[in-house]
Amino acid sequence: MKKITLTLIILLGFAFNVQAQFVNENFDLLQNYVLPNGWITTFTDNFIGIDDYYTACSGTQYLYAHIYKNETTEITTSRNNTIFPGIPIISFNLKIMDYNLETPFVGDFGTIEMLYSVDNGANWYNGLTINSTNFTPSNNCQLLSHKVTTGYITSLNNFRVKFKFVHNSGDWEAIIDDFKVDLEFTSAATPTLDLANLSIYPNPVSDRLNIDYKENISNLTVYDLSGRSVKSFTTNNSNNSIDVSDLKSGIYMLRIETENKNVSTVKFIKK
Repeated sequence: MKKITLTLIILLGFAFNVQAQFVNENFDLLQNYVLPNGWITTFTDNFIGIDDYYTACSGTQYLYAHIYKNETTEITTSRNNTIFPGIPIISFNLKIMDYNLETPFVGDFGTIEMLYSVDNGANWYNGLTINSTNFTPSNNCQLLSHKVTTGYITSLNNFRVKFKFVHNSGDWEAIIDDFKVDLEFTSAATPTLDLANLSIYPNPVSDRLNIDYKENISNLTVYDLSGRSVKSFTTNNSNNSIDVSDLKSGIYMLRIETENKNVSTVKFIKK
């Protein structure tokens, strides 16, 4: 159940924090226990699939991995198509059950690694390593999360997440539910502009939006509230004027990048 939504958290003048949720998968809308579209699994004797045998963390269905052998067992999410810049925050609920006893697993089950890639899988970074020293299985779902430490990402076209399961002992089942990727972006996420010397006018605007700053601006990108880039301009001036007359009425975000790579995102209203 993937969806793209946007929640405005704070609006303070030109500087603001915004959080967008561009992946929200609780596995309930999947028919015939098939995996989400584009998700890829690797296993031989172990198994990864969708089930509803146990009580899900929410809804009725969940993703599970049945692990009883030491072999490569992993699942990789689909490539995300959003291009909204920011800092991804990955979260999910987890339970680990004894496959035979149907109770929370006791002992050293092994490890579950949550990894992420910002280049469509060419390179992977460790986000979370879950093992018996930092995770105690119970009948309750436990929420885990990780904010991507590689910092502000200018494009999420190639962002993917992987779960890797490593067996140590026993016969167990990992239940994953409510998988989400939220996107946080803020004017403080990278070196920012001196907002006291930034002028954006008129706001609201009907046709031409003026952007003046004390340094030369190199790039201007306009995003709508779905995170889609709707206009992009390359410039090398401190005083700029862009045509927004063809935009529909509503709220937009303008990402401003200077030639010194300072970045701020500001909002404007199209009348």
